[in-house]
Amino acid sequence: MKGIDRPLLFVAAASLFGFCVQQNEIKNLRRTVDSISSTEENVASLKLQLEELEKARKMEDSPFTLVDDWWVAEPKMFRFPQGVVVGDRNDDCTYGEAVLSVGLVDEDGWGGNCPSGDSSVTFGYSNTASGVYSTVTGGIENEA
Repeated sequence: MKGIDRPLLFVAAASLFGFCVQQNEIKNLRRTVDSISSTEENVASLKLQLEELEKARKMEDSPFTLVDDWWVAEPKMFRFPQGVVVGDRNDDCTYGEAVLSVGLVDEDGWGGNCPSGDSSVTFGYSNTASGVYSTVTGGIENEA
């Protein structure tokens, strides 16, 4: 190599190599910063979700107490504007408002009560109370 100063060539090569290593490190640092930013956003989102969950009603705040495998209500009035179904829900029924139904569906899917009238009540097996304020207080396949 004529006319090129070897120490100068070595310094230039070492500088170029150092520059490449430095650029690679900068890329790695940017990825790390991006990852940390993403993690901070995820942590902030999780904190918001946790705050919402903490605000949600907890079973400890419930008017019910577990006593020997039974949930026992406090001596208070309860209001159910839509209705209450004790037992099985009848998937073929369009439930009315402010209804009460007590009954079971058999293993073949038959027998569900249907209090479809507003303010109606059904007890028994496969009974329908479709009129407003109507009741069927027991039996099988009765209609009101």
